[in-house]
Amino acid sequence: MARKNLPGYLLHKRSGQAVVVLNGKTIYLGKYKSKASREEYENVIADFIANGKKLPPTRTKSDCLIETLCYDYLDNQKKVHSKNGKPTEAFGHCRLAVAPVIKHYGQNSIPDFGSRSLLFIQAKWEESGIARKTINRWTGIIKDMFRWGVVYELVEAEILQPLLAVPNLKVGKTSAPEYDEIPPIEIELVEKTLPFLPQIVADMVRVQLYAGMRPQDVRNLRSCDIDRSREDVWKYSPYTHKTKNKGKTRELAIGPRAQAVLTPYLESKADTPEAFLFSPRDTVQMLQDERRKNRKSKVQPSQICRKRANPKSLPREQYSKDSYGQAVTRACEKAGVEPWSPNQLRHTTGSVVRDQYDLDHAQAVLGHSSAKTTEIYAKVSFEKAAEVMREIG
Repeated sequence: MARKNLPGYLLHKRSGQAVVVLNGKTIYLGKYKSKASREEYENVIADFIANGKKLPPTRTKSDCLIETLCYDYLDNQKKVHSKNGKPTEAFGHCRLAVAPVIKHYGQNSIPDFGSRSLLFIQAKWEESGIARKTINRWTGIIKDMFRWGVVYELVEAEILQPLLAVPNLKVGKTSAPEYDEIPPIEIELVEKTLPFLPQIVADMVRVQLYAGMRPQDVRNLRSCDIDRSREDVWKYSPYTHKTKNKGKTRELAIGPRAQAVLTPYLESKADTPEAFLFSPRDTVQMLQDERRKNRKSKVQPSQICRKRANPKSLPREQYSKDSYGQAVTRACEKAGVEPWSPNQLRHTTGSVVRDQYDLDHAQAVLGHSSAKTTEIYAKVSFEKAAEVMREIG
């Protein structure tokens, strides 16, 4: 058979299978370089030519390995769950969910994976002590992978239906643990911690608490993202946020107290509007200036600045999730208070707003599209209930 202008016999590296790509669809042929795969290639090409170089309907689905489906799905999800050129946490969940499917069933063909297979993987997660909500999320990812396979004609629709019937784990009916709730942090504990934080991190905490921001929001603060046309309240539109990939916008109100904290940073970085207002580089510089100011011994003029000319590593321009949290944890230890995390500050703000105003106001401040989400963050205080019961109970 003439090979000119015909799709080639290729290796799919991850699965070790031979493939041929026809009209943008990948056809799996069997083990690479095996006689059977060579014969299958000849048959596929013959059908392709006989059908006017179009893929025959009988060739639109392929009985490929589960491992191949998994890797192709992950390749797709890496593109879907990427933000600013980097894979997001959602993609990490995809990898963790698919890993046991590859481990236990990777070399099986797709029809071999049924509802009992998915129940087996659920049980493995339970034995490992994975939280119930995480197991349900990962179960949903596996179902989504087979649904994706149906769309791209790798999986027969009848294979998907039994998987969709597998139920999520219910509260109290599984050995899988529940998430620990993230409680609000008492403002008194925050105040005791602040003196032990670097000045810039302390200001991050203050702004996050005053404005009800997520840790990501305060780490991403830039002058170019803040609309200061109104004097009473500024509008902050983060350039990236948790729900950006879902096409949602996010606008946060910044009141007078948070404005007072931010103003010196905005003034110092007026010429660089795209620079992060809170930067580890600035923290290091402030610490070096403080040490130099407090130095008691006299030094030669050439040694006033002792920074290395070409350091191997420089402080980052932006605080990461870990570096921000670690700074707070260290400060709690120094202050001798119970450790708390930046995530709790948002819960505190939500609870305060709900107590002083109502659920609708708390939802607006926290930027939730659903009041049910706000109810998780903004707990109703017992004192409010007690106040009512003193009158009517």
